[in-house]
Amino acid sequence: MIEFKPRMWTLMGVSAMALVGAAACQPGGEAGTSTADGEKAAASSTAGEGEGEGAKPASAPAAARASGESGEAGAANAYSNVDPASWLGLRVSHLSGFLLVAQKSFEAGQIDEASVLIAQGLLEVYQPDAAELDSKVKDLKPSYEAVVAAIDGKKSKAEIEAAFAKAFKVTQAAQSSAGASDSDVIKGMLGIASGLYSGVVHPDGDDPTEYQHAYGAVLAAEQAFKSAQSKLGSMDEKRTAQLAKDVVALVALFPSVTIPEAPAATAAVTAAASRAELALSGIK
Repeated sequence: MIEFKPRMWTLMGVSAMALVGAAACQPGGEAGTSTADGEKAAASSTAGEGEGEGAKPASAPAAARASGESGEAGAANAYSNVDPASWLGLRVSHLSGFLLVAQKSFEAGQIDEASVLIAQGLLEVYQPDAAELDSKVKDLKPSYEAVVAAIDGKKSKAEIEAAFAKAFKVTQAAQSSAGASDSDVIKGMLGIASGLYSGVVHPDGDDPTEYQHAYGAVLAAEQAFKSAQSKLGSMDEKRTAQLAKDVVALVALFPSVTIPEAPAATAAVTAAASRAELALSGIK
């Protein structure tokens, strides 16, 4: 049985990071989990998908757990590697990755799993900074909860799709109001994706949940790039074209919304993300 287990680094919010320093930087967490969140976590355990980001099956071997912890640290470091002024925007994009992969899951007919993925994002990415996020992007959480409610309430496909569309629209507005650097957000999401993926592939059994969370981060990186592509192209057309190719290559390493029988090697994902970040760094 899969169960929720909090990550050490998910218990700290963005605001606290500035006091602790880069080594303790963030994101997401399960601190302050509400009763409703706990119920969702329990329900998702039953569904076989509801583990917290980085949580492992109770029977996971020590080697796999150690590797997963390394992945957590890699994702956390992504925040410390960008300007603190972009942390809010990066967190919004990080959260959007759960919505993006949930939409993929929904489109694949994995309805309940889509609900769980969104709930995980709210629990692990939104919750640690709920006070700040509620004040600055107050419509964001309700729009995500509305998608969960539509799915769990067995609404029609059209109603669920409408809820997704509204959540994406609210996310886009939140990202705009956050005022983050486009390059910082893309860079941060590439780092989060690479960091999370380092917890996916293990000799004693791969982690299907970590795969989905890494895939969501990749989709969020792709979305952030597409939103900024025109602006980046006006700065350096050649390097932006190369970045576009690198992002496509990274996304291609995730052939399905659920983990494939033979997932891409960790080194392949790390290298693809690094190539994209290199191209991005050359755009001035």
